[in-house]
Amino acid sequence: MKKFLTVLFCTFVFLFNDIGVANSNTIDKAKLDEKVSIKYEVEAENEEQETTVEEQTEDSTIVDTSTTAEYVEEVNTVNETYTENYETYSVNYGTYGRLYVSWYDVALYDYNVYTESGASLQELVDNYDSAAFYTSRGRLVIADHDTQGFSVLTGLSEGSTAYIQFADGSTNWYRLIRKEKGYNTGPDLVDTAGNSFFDMSSDLIMYTCYDDGIMVTLWVLA
Repeated sequence: MKKFLTVLFCTFVFLFNDIGVANSNTIDKAKLDEKVSIKYEVEAENEEQETTVEEQTEDSTIVDTSTTAEYVEEVNTVNETYTENYETYSVNYGTYGRLYVSWYDVALYDYNVYTESGASLQELVDNYDSAAFYTSRGRLVIADHDTQGFSVLTGLSEGSTAYIQFADGSTNWYRLIRKEKGYNTGPDLVDTAGNSFFDMSSDLIMYTCYDDGIMVTLWVLA
């Protein structure tokens, strides 16, 4: 009988140990699962934060590439101020520079820039203190209304000088080598015989309305 009780007691001990181990394993497994779950949540949160940072970084590199006339003028128009005899003056250099011919001077706005925005040559010459400046067939060209002062061209003689001043203070000087009546055909500027002024030697062409056509002046760097 004593032997039987001993065996029964040992059996209970083993069962109790097995249950304890099982419970312990269950608890450990639950803790492990909880740790793994927390780990995945932290990693997921970190990945989300990294993605947000990357998106913000990419957004910060976005550049406004607007090409509206207002945008171009706002960015490229240069106005410089200076003081002389206690008076403050402002000089408008347009988007290219400022032209000085005899008593006339005007800001030059680059038509090659404005054509990308849909602004017309007519708009530039219509504006106050604004002459159209552009390049065509290897020549620099300046155009403005005679009624806004560019009639100065008709009174010039060969050998007259003009210059373009830039916002940095530098200047390009030009000398008049030819003045002649012509016509603006749209794609070309021609003399009364139909010859293109672009085929004639020059560095700069200035023209304005004159009579029933245009007055064209050809200039070279002085």
